Amino acid sequence: MRYVLVGMLAGLLAAAGARTVRAADEWGTVKGKVVFAGSSVPEPKEIKAVKAHKDAAACGNVLDLGWVVNKKNKGVKNVVVWLIPAPGGNPVPIHPDLKEAAKKPVELDQPHCAFIPRVLTLRKGQNLVAKNSAAVAHSISWTGNPSINPAGNVIVAPGGQHVIKDLKPQKLPIRLGCSIHPWMTGWAAVFDHPYYAVTDEDGNFEIKLAPAGKYHLMVWQEEAGYLGGAKGSKGHPVTIKGNAKGTAATDLGKLELKP
Repeated sequence: MRYVLVGMLAGLLAAAGARTVRAADEWGTVKGKVVFAGSSVPEPKEIKAVKAHKDAAACGNVLDLGWVVNKKNKGVKNVVVWLIPAPGGNPVPIHPDLKEAAKKPVELDQPHCAFIPRVLTLRKGQNLVAKNSAAVAHSISWTGNPSINPAGNVIVAPGGQHVIKDLKPQKLPIRLGCSIHPWMTGWAAVFDHPYYAVTDEDGNFEIKLAPAGKYHLMVWQEEAGYLGGAKGSKGHPVTIKGNAKGTAATDLGKLELKP
């Protein structure tokens, strides 16, 4: 009987090990759509301070793009979405194809006294290249958690660029600015894994080759803050479907962001 029990136990452990291996090899796509939940869609307004600036001619008409909402479908652009572990859970596993961070730097430009793109994402190890294709000087400033990412401010001459290195992951995106044109605002979110996205002009996002299982989804927009307010600062539970090929899809549908 003892040998039978030992054999059964060994079989159970082997099966558990097999399940662990299979779970670790299951991946899928998480997608959804962030929509504006207010009664009236905000429209970008012209920033009046631009006209009084010495560089007004070079800047042209600059709009306040804190909210960019598609009138047709209420999709919200420039929302940052990313995965975090469930409370008390282990770090988010990374698919073998995504283990290495991209070496190509992330770029932004300042052609008309506004950052393009306004919201961007980087993975730890990537550099941020701030270009200036305008005919006037700009600066690139960055302000994050001072204990993680010390602030900086560098003048960028017309046609020049500045490379910001060694930005580190922090909970909230790093604020970008220009000391010469104080209305300019941008955001750089830095992560230590590849499971993040920025919503497009229709509010859509997609995170590919994400690990199957239970995690939390973070959703942040510069004017609204976290989806769900203070409770949303801990993320929203999601269960990601997966398979060995990574073709399983988990559609979260519409996520309503209140102003």
